[in-house]
Amino acid sequence: MSSAIKELVVHITRLPLAISLTLGPTVLLTLLLLGTRIYTTIRYRRALAQHLSSHKSGKALPPPAIPYTLPLLGHARDFLSRPKPGQFFTDLLKNHPRETGACTLLLGGRKTHILFSSSAIQALFKAKGTSRDEFNQQIIINGLGVTREDTAKFYGLDKNFKQKEYKKAELDPAYIGEKINHEKLLRADGVNELTSEFIRGLKDIYATELAKEGEVLETNLYSWLRRPFFHASTTALMGSRLLELCPELEKEFFNFDSVMLGLFFALPKFLTPEDYRIRDTALEAFARWHDTLVDEGHGTPLDPDGTVAWEPVWGSRLNRARQVLYDTVGLSTRGRAGLDLGMLFGIQSNAPASAGWILLHLLDPTGDQTLLPRILEELKTAQLEDGSLNIQTLVSLPLLQSLFQEVLRLYADVLVSRNITLDITLPIESGQSIFIEKGSVLIAPSWLGHYDSEAWHNEAHPHDTFYAERFLTASSEGKQVFTMNGTNGKLFPFGGGKTICPGRVFAKQEVFAAVAMVLLNFKFEVLGFVDLNGKPRDHFPGLKDSYSGSGIMAMDGDIRVKVMRRRL
Repeated sequence: MSSAIKELVVHITRLPLAISLTLGPTVLLTLLLLGTRIYTTIRYRRALAQHLSSHKSGKALPPPAIPYTLPLLGHARDFLSRPKPGQFFTDLLKNHPRETGACTLLLGGRKTHILFSSSAIQALFKAKGTSRDEFNQQIIINGLGVTREDTAKFYGLDKNFKQKEYKKAELDPAYIGEKINHEKLLRADGVNELTSEFIRGLKDIYATELAKEGEVLETNLYSWLRRPFFHASTTALMGSRLLELCPELEKEFFNFDSVMLGLFFALPKFLTPEDYRIRDTALEAFARWHDTLVDEGHGTPLDPDGTVAWEPVWGSRLNRARQVLYDTVGLSTRGRAGLDLGMLFGIQSNAPASAGWILLHLLDPTGDQTLLPRILEELKTAQLEDGSLNIQTLVSLPLLQSLFQEVLRLYADVLVSRNITLDITLPIESGQSIFIEKGSVLIAPSWLGHYDSEAWHNEAHPHDTFYAERFLTASSEGKQVFTMNGTNGKLFPFGGGKTICPGRVFAKQEVFAAVAMVLLNFKFEVLGFVDLNGKPRDHFPGLKDSYSGSGIMAMDGDIRVKVMRRRL
């Protein structure tokens, strides 16, 4: 930028007091905003030109900074004021060229790089000098209402939020938490125990559903699915006593689910008092449960590594191991309640909605009418003679896997976030590289990868439409084979790298089991589409308004059906 332009901006933004009084506050504010816009626009155009020509020098440059009007706030207002899923990022790339691989925003006064190059995202997942710790702490403090003191205890931090030094890794609460997730959520024996308990709970609920001969239920499909799913999953994780004590927990939880992202962004309480009230209601339910754990469970959970896989008061090995950790670090009841709400949020905000989207597409009267019969034939191959499911066969079914991944591609909205602790250089597709400086924040929005028209090009099935076979290919024998080849850096619904979602295996098994049990035990007559108020409409449900990064996006409607039990 020329020195003359810099001087102009300085004079506009630092008017002498006499001139300020003469012009008045409104004119002064207008000049300040205009000056900010002029300065950031010129800066952007210069940086963009340098970036697009950097292949000549081979030099890695920082991503171009997108212009803004509001000093300090930058793009924060635009980011939070566009409730249509993906709208902010879609609009961003209407004016900024994708071949740059990244751009820079100012969000709440902090420089934030937005990454949308698949090559760079792959490299990010492997890069040293990145951390998700600060993001996790923000979720716990802002989103879940846990105090800074309890957060520090849970992660093994000192009062300045710096990592404490431990003589042995086994004493570090962060290490213990990672070990619990690995052993109880990722290892085959641990996740299979959880899935078995989930299936048992779902089976018990469905055993009483439409049990009488010829009984018919008219309902909204996803609404009918969500309650049994939530109850079976929550019980499998945390025991049956929680829902007995808190019968309204399903309603309270999904109310919280709808406001959690607003809480995470730390919108002031005076602006969103209802959001804070909703969270407090959910936390109070978990606090009551913790009081019961002390009274009925004698304050000490059964050994998580003992012979008992599940019991009604303390629940699964996973939950019992977490409660032992809470005791070890001395968390308050409020801290325990917040972290338990967070664990439930990680599963329940995504898995039921994923199963719901799958069933909606299978029963869509305007969709492929051969899809449901083909899925049913696949599901029968995973059903044993007694009617139970072979989970390993179920999760390997090619068409069902492709259908699941397509639902994740279209409906998962995540912001993979990293704090950059060391300067890093990331490659992009053009052969160039981008430079990310230490101390900044980097975000890779799944929306830009999942909805990239070039990455998902198919003449018959555009990138923004549902296509169940998108992840299938033909083997040399002519059989359908599920494949994820070529999707690295383009499809990451569970995040990536060492911080990839630890609950992804259990979530997948839950979703597949729920879909299989529903379709193998019930048949449906589709009556039509409805909106969120139950009023008829003529199109398939779309996406409900939500903040960016909300996980599996909620639907803005449902399918009205008649449900009947299948008779053997």
